[in-house]
Amino acid sequence: MKSTILAILALLLMPGCIIQDIHDQIALSNEKLQQIDESFEKVEQANASLTKLDVQMERLQTLDSIDENLMLMNERIDTLQKDLNAVSEHLASLRKTINNIDNTIPFLKFSGDEEDEAAETEPETEANPTNNPLVEPAEPVKDPTK
Repeated sequence: MKSTILAILALLLMPGCIIQDIHDQIALSNEKLQQIDESFEKVEQANASLTKLDVQMERLQTLDSIDENLMLMNERIDTLQKDLNAVSEHLASLRKTINNIDNTIPFLKFSGDEEDEAAETEPETEANPTNNPLVEPAEPVKDPTK
């Protein structure tokens, strides 16, 4: 009889233990799911940051291509400036030669300066008091990246 009562008591207590164990496992599962949700939120924040970083990188690549284009333009401008300086020197030499011809043979008047000098003398001294040529060869453009 004692063993029967103990067996009945054991049977009555066992289902409670199983239910408690199931309850504990569900609570543990809920905690794990909450941790997983927090991890997903962190991953989503990291993805948003990476997206912003991608946009910034694209902007930087655009700026790099603009910088390369500007450097190429500077090189071309330097080449053009050298050519313009050479043309300017050549024209100055040609002007000197024409003035020499005019001085040597006064009746030819290749330059036409004497006719224009009377009209231009006063405005030239007012606009350009130093009497330097109004058009001077430009200095080469310096590359700001160097």
